[in-house]
Amino acid sequence: DSYLDIEAELSLADKKKRELRAEDATEEAEKLAMKELGINRAKLFGWPNTYVLTKAMGEMLLGHSRGDLPMVILRPTIITSVQSDPLPGWIEGTRTIDSVIIGYAKGKITCFFGDLDVIMDVVPGDMVVNAMMATMAAHSKQQTEFTYHIGSSVRNPVTYATLEHCGFRYFLANPRVGRDGSVMPTKRLSFIESMVLFRVFMTLRYKLPLEVMHLVNLLSCGRLARGYNELNRKYKFMMYLVDLYKPYVYFDGRFDDLNMERLRMAMKRDDAEAKMFDFDPKHIDWEDYFSSIHIPGVMKYAFK
Repeated sequence: DSYLDIEAELSLADKKKRELRAEDATEEAEKLAMKELGINRAKLFGWPNTYVLTKAMGEMLLGHSRGDLPMVILRPTIITSVQSDPLPGWIEGTRTIDSVIIGYAKGKITCFFGDLDVIMDVVPGDMVVNAMMATMAAHSKQQTEFTYHIGSSVRNPVTYATLEHCGFRYFLANPRVGRDGSVMPTKRLSFIESMVLFRVFMTLRYKLPLEVMHLVNLLSCGRLARGYNELNRKYKFMMYLVDLYKPYVYFDGRFDDLNMERLRMAMKRDDAEAKMFDFDPKHIDWEDYFSSIHIPGVMKYAFK
């Protein structure tokens, strides 16, 4: 943390906000400017976005202010829907990979970017909660600081190809219905591995047609407004997903969970306790989980 001064970062953000308000910037302009500042500062320190930057800052603050209190930092990877307890498939809101599932279900996404062979480090929400309770119990009487990684990339890795396959199979068995009541055809999602080629695809498929439609719409006094707005929404949605997923879909890393494994081994001395607070990713059958639990859960609890 010698490179990152939290107070300096907060002062910089406050200064930028005051400058924008002095310029009478609109709320939208202020939001965009602050977002850009956050991303630039995150990248300066080696993080892909403000989400992980602020998580790191939070850990630093805890480390500096905890005093003699025991502290456990739990770092889960991508958290997905509950596997079993208390409600299989339950999820609150749209999380990470679920944006693609929902976009595919609505027919908004036919092509995406990324390497299907890359490991997708995910862990069900109930396993994260179980790990939290287990680590708190294990360290409640220790005046030390412990960090745990909870994920699946080392113990039970799963690739994006598995999610794609399970999604196609699920929607083939459970066809989507359009607003007009007609059954939507289920087609496999196409993937472009190169980000450069994907941007070329987006330019040819959306950006250039949008520019032409915009011009024709002006010349025809707004007759193409509906079609233009629909295509523009699809384009903006795809570019939003590009910004969201770019740091992750090409990241082929694995996170060491040795501390978590040591805790699992210690808990195995009590079989009943280990079963009740299960957080072992080796117990997950990923194809069954995605096909029978996660994707149905996303459609039930997050799809709107």
